[in-house]
Amino acid sequence: MELSKTEFKVSAYIGSGYDVKEVARELHRSYHTVASHVKNIRAKNGLKNLAEITREFVLEFGDPRHYIAMIFMLIQLGVVFSDDKEEMRLSKKGRARTAKIIKTRIGRTGIRYDG
Repeated sequence: MELSKTEFKVSAYIGSGYDVKEVARELHRSYHTVASHVKNIRAKNGLKNLAEITREFVLEFGDPRHYIAMIFMLIQLGVVFSDDKEEMRLSKKGRARTAKIIKTRIGRTGIRYDG
């Protein structure tokens, strides 16, 4: 199957038994956006309906539930690592204040800080 990243996600959900409306809700997209992805999947791969999308996905990639679990895991990792980026967006004054707070907290614990 020829799929983009988003089409792969949509195909995994379709293969797991979700209908288009449920996929839209799970991916936080509009119904029409997901329907468009389904239409593109069918056109690219010469498929007629959701059952054929499911069949082709399972034959090529295996159980779609594994991929959905991976998608959730990647979303969680993205949330965890995005917190670090917030500090990088601080202004110079904000970074200095954050560094001062860190030094104060570390100083109270007796750990040496060379920042």
